[in-house]
Amino acid sequence: MEIDLTSLSPTFAGMLEGFRKVESRPEITLTQIPSPQGIAPESIAIAAEINHETATDHGVSRLVFCRDSTSPEGWNSEFRIIGYAKSPIELEMAKDDYLSALPWEWLKDSLTQAGANFAHDAGTTTTVLSTGHGSLIAQPQHAELEIRASWAPMDSNLTAHLEGWVELLALISGLPPKDSKVVRLS
Repeated sequence: MEIDLTSLSPTFAGMLEGFRKVESRPEITLTQIPSPQGIAPESIAIAAEINHETATDHGVSRLVFCRDSTSPEGWNSEFRIIGYAKSPIELEMAKDDYLSALPWEWLKDSLTQAGANFAHDAGTTTTVLSTGHGSLIAQPQHAELEIRASWAPMDSNLTAHLEGWVELLALISGLPPKDSKVVRLS
């Protein structure tokens, strides 16, 4: 992935240098995008777009890596990672209260399996079930899952956090786990 680190301090840029070597899954495209204004004195944002042949709707995501040397209240660190992801999901998953809580566990598992050390995690998962009415009555019922999360990285290996997030995106968009014997049945 091409990434511009020139506007960042040498310390923060060094922690993000490994992003250049991240090999995302073929179904997920990573791109650096402008960071939200005022989020932190230093930040870098990565967008992810999920594309696979089994879905007509594509998942999207943003992940922002922030640094504020004053360690703002609630961050519990001078670093904070803030993520947002949205993906279409199966209707049955949207209707099941237990299954709709799974993505938070998937997030923690994906980060842990990637070797990301983190603490002070916070966030929400939201399931949206949409039904067409009026002139949209013919639109089939559909569902989406949204995850908003943030956490404090506990070491300088920020690349592991990006890799863990990519695996979470694969899971919520229905892709098989990376390096797995799981195959998709047609």
